[in-house]
Amino acid sequence: MEREESIRRLRAALTDAVGRGRRARTDAHRHAEEFRQRTGELAREAPGGGGDHAAAAADYRRRAGLPVEEFPEKVAETSEATPESPEHTSSDGSDLDFSQARIMR
Repeated sequence: MEREESIRRLRAALTDAVGRGRRARTDAHRHAEEFRQRTGELAREAPGGGGDHAAAAADYRRRAGLPVEEFPEKVAETSEATPESPEHTSSDGSDLDFSQARIMR
């Protein structure tokens, strides 16, 4: 009798745990969907590009007498932004300069 009672309690506890897990999963999916929807709404409402914010920040810094660094619109287009590839670096001729670029030539 005691064994049957223990099995019954175990099955009831397992059923309750599975039910709680399913409810938690459902709640998590609902919260995630609500979050995605709200994030999409905020993205549509946000001003585009962030350029307005950058200009406003630069204007504020100028009025406050703070330095304002001027950055190019697209850093990737400047030659300083692209690092030299190993093929273009100078070699001192030592054995330590054994790069893949030299092997591939």
